[in-house]
Amino acid sequence: MQMSRFKWIILGLVLLAVAVLPQVGAAADEPPVRLLINPNPNPQFKADIWVDRGQGSTYYPGDPINVYYRVNRDSYVYILDILPSGQLSWLVRDTWVRADRTYTLSGTVEPPSGVEYLIVFASTQKLPLPYLEESARSGRVYIQGEADIVLGKIQAKIKIVPQQSWVSAYTYFYVGGGFPPVPQPPVPVPQPPVPQPQPIPQYGAVNVSSYPSGATVYLDGVERGRTPTLLQSVPFGSHEVTLVLPGYYTFTRRFELNYAHTYYVSASLQRIP
Repeated sequence: MQMSRFKWIILGLVLLAVAVLPQVGAAADEPPVRLLINPNPNPQFKADIWVDRGQGSTYYPGDPINVYYRVNRDSYVYILDILPSGQLSWLVRDTWVRADRTYTLSGTVEPPSGVEYLIVFASTQKLPLPYLEESARSGRVYIQGEADIVLGKIQAKIKIVPQQSWVSAYTYFYVGGGFPPVPQPPVPVPQPPVPQPQPIPQYGAVNVSSYPSGATVYLDGVERGRTPTLLQSVPFGSHEVTLVLPGYYTFTRRFELNYAHTYYVSASLQRIP
């Protein structure tokens, strides 16, 4: 994929996931790069990547393409492009992005035909990639016999960063030969679901007791029973509790209820001489 105009940053050529290169040329429904996906068992850290026509769709040389990516935690992002020829390049590297924002890469699809993969890595720390860059420059990354050895070194490098701190995801599309028979209509860009905030409770409870017990309880001037009693579904805000017991002075207390728990009012009533 030739990137002609970016809305973010594109850097360099480098290697990752070389263990899957012998299989990249096959047009499989489920790409073999799944071996590197979701190393983080923590579901609260997530990365997404998708293309404008959807995963598994077909593009032709010269077609424009938009790649979208998103993370749910502020992190460094890396995007690796595995071309149908087996060539590897970093589209994004060491780029700090904000959580819950969708970023876009715009470019043009280039030959050869086959399956093209895009892998996104997100990490709260920078991933140590110097060894991978040197491997790409030397050309040794294309030797099939070294795949297992290189993969082991990649894993050793990645493990320097705690597994809880990084995550990955992938998508793929097909590059067709020649030109498209008919133009394809635009497809709405699918957006990952955005978590909805939980509603904040607006009610609490008031536990009212007295010594001696049996006093009539008034909440904001409305009779609500006798002590001891638990007043449920009391709305947040300022309130006034009044206790009335024959032969004892009236007790009044004002209070502020601002949390969804139980507020306690306890009174020791004074006898009238």
